[in-house]
Amino acid sequence: MALDIDGKIYRVTKHQHVKPGKGGAYTQVEMKEIKTGNKINRRFRAAESVQKAPLGPDQFFQFLYHEGNKLVLMHNSTFEQMEVPRDLFSERQLDFLLEGMTLTLQIVEGDVLWANMPENVTLAVTKTTAKGVADTALSVKDATLENGAVVKVPLFIEVGNQVRIATEDGSYVDKL
Repeated sequence: MALDIDGKIYRVTKHQHVKPGKGGAYTQVEMKEIKTGNKINRRFRAAESVQKAPLGPDQFFQFLYHEGNKLVLMHNSTFEQMEVPRDLFSERQLDFLLEGMTLTLQIVEGDVLWANMPENVTLAVTKTTAKGVADTALSVKDATLENGAVVKVPLFIEVGNQVRIATEDGSYVDKL
């Protein structure tokens, strides 16, 4: 969600509805200003109204490659290439950014508000820790995936297995 406050566009990064025992309800919002990247916290009372930013439809891009601190993407229908900053994604998400992956971007006034990648990615396991080295108390072990990322997987996962991993935090989802 994006808000237009005093002519500036902010992306809402966190929000929490609070109803204290005494006083009126409010929503605590953490936002990031799109052009400068400055983060602010603001409290909106229940009676207050806010204006949503005028958003267009999501646009779909294909990830091509990394170039320094930028990611090079290609628009799926116009085939135009564009560069976006790497910091649109967390470092953990960048571990799972694969060549050819479709990303969803929200662009307003030429600025990228946000970029989303698929929730899960399927990768092959290329290496796992030995059974004796695994953390049997938690029933997990380390596994290296075909892209080089290391994740925690259940003890029954073996080299060659295809696993689905959540791109947000790198957690194991299931075995295919």
